[in-house]
Amino acid sequence: MRVIIFGAGGIGGAVGGHLARVGHDVVLIARPGHVKAINDNGLRLVTPGQTYVLHVPAVEGPEKISFGPDDVVFLCAKGQHTEEAMRQLRAVTADVPVFCFQNGVRNEELVSRQFPRAYGVMVRIAGVYLTDGEVTCRRDPPGWLTMGCYPSGTDSLLETVAGGLRSAGFLVKVSPDVMRYKWGKLVMAVSNAVYSLTNANRRDVDFIIQATQKEMEGLLAKAGIAWISDEDQAKEWPETVMPLRGQLILKVKDSTWQSLARRQGTVESDFLNGEVVRLARRLGTKAPVNKGLVTLSEEMARKRELPGKYTPAELAALLGISRGT
Repeated sequence: MRVIIFGAGGIGGAVGGHLARVGHDVVLIARPGHVKAINDNGLRLVTPGQTYVLHVPAVEGPEKISFGPDDVVFLCAKGQHTEEAMRQLRAVTADVPVFCFQNGVRNEELVSRQFPRAYGVMVRIAGVYLTDGEVTCRRDPPGWLTMGCYPSGTDSLLETVAGGLRSAGFLVKVSPDVMRYKWGKLVMAVSNAVYSLTNANRRDVDFIIQATQKEMEGLLAKAGIAWISDEDQAKEWPETVMPLRGQLILKVKDSTWQSLARRQGTVESDFLNGEVVRLARRLGTKAPVNKGLVTLSEEMARKRELPGKYTPAELAALLGISRGT
């Protein structure tokens, strides 16, 4: 099995780096500057216990790869890039399994339009990509993953892929109902925009996060969408709450924060908070808090503004939230 990492940033670089570290065949697809740095000097993978320099081949697009029957694609690009990534991939191969290592719940459906073998992956990896040629994986174990066929089910390939990831140190669970886990992760991820807009710690923005998540949870209940909370996941899978063997404490925050910090011009908020807005629309109602977060974060991205434009109080006022909300 050869693993093609499509989007070798914080998540993709961490997954690809750890797989390469233990001898798996890996190819990275990334942005030009990142590709040049990796090919010139190797991928620098920073972990709590050690820093590795890994000589992994990197290319700028799938057209540079000759695909074979043993290839699998790990799609690690942010949601706003999924459709373009699939167009590029479809131009060079008609049939390859695609695993969506992404936040949100819409990517799998987009992938399945082009490739019938689509898989969902709920990702909990603290990856950081700010400098070309370097990725930091802040935890040991490096992360935990729940994966399954889309829209449901399991197969033998899942077990093969899970085994490879486990050999690289990841905790992996195969589930026939993976989207329930991805909806649960989305309940957490709608907070990304709050951290990115304020650059504040959890204590100072907790009341905003609670309002954001409460709005989403109410819509999920109304729509009858099943999701799994962190508390329920911990009961199912106790290993995910065991003490870490190691951890790097950095000021860097989530993937949306990193996109703003790199001034990339786009963020994935429409695939996170925007999903809540679309769900509200389907139910004939509104999600003003999540809609406001999409609008503000996308505006900051377009203007290439750095994280922390608003204080918690300013953001709360813009969203119509009070501490008693």
